[in-house]
Amino acid sequence: MVDPYLSLAFGCIVMAVLIGGCSSAGPAPDQIIRTVPPAEASALIEEMGHRPEFVIIDARRPDEFAGGHIPGAINIDSATFSEHIAGLDPEGIYVIYCRTGVRSAGVREAMREAGFGEVYEIEGGISAWKAAGLPVAGG
Repeated sequence: MVDPYLSLAFGCIVMAVLIGGCSSAGPAPDQIIRTVPPAEASALIEEMGHRPEFVIIDARRPDEFAGGHIPGAINIDSATFSEHIAGLDPEGIYVIYCRTGVRSAGVREAMREAGFGEVYEIEGGISAWKAAGLPVAGG
């Protein structure tokens, strides 16, 4: 005789696979979506900064950006990021940051869900960047 609870559990697992197995949630196998320390982000910027598909995005408000940002960064406020994501190349290479990493985490996830291939978020944001003694422009 089959245990009815086992049958129910098996049925639930099958349903979960059928429902979730076809979803596009989660990163594609070829996506690189990582949080990196400031020194690693600086090395990426040094190595790839000259490439046209490489973009540094400051996800803070415009007034915060004006007060000092990573050299070469563009400002796309996290509050309006959804309005700008369609204008970004999903095949590009991105370094993103905010002040401490809270807002850029949301931007990182939006980029992951939109299928962007290579996104690096700076751990600790520009606060950690400055604490590491790395260069800041403006302000």
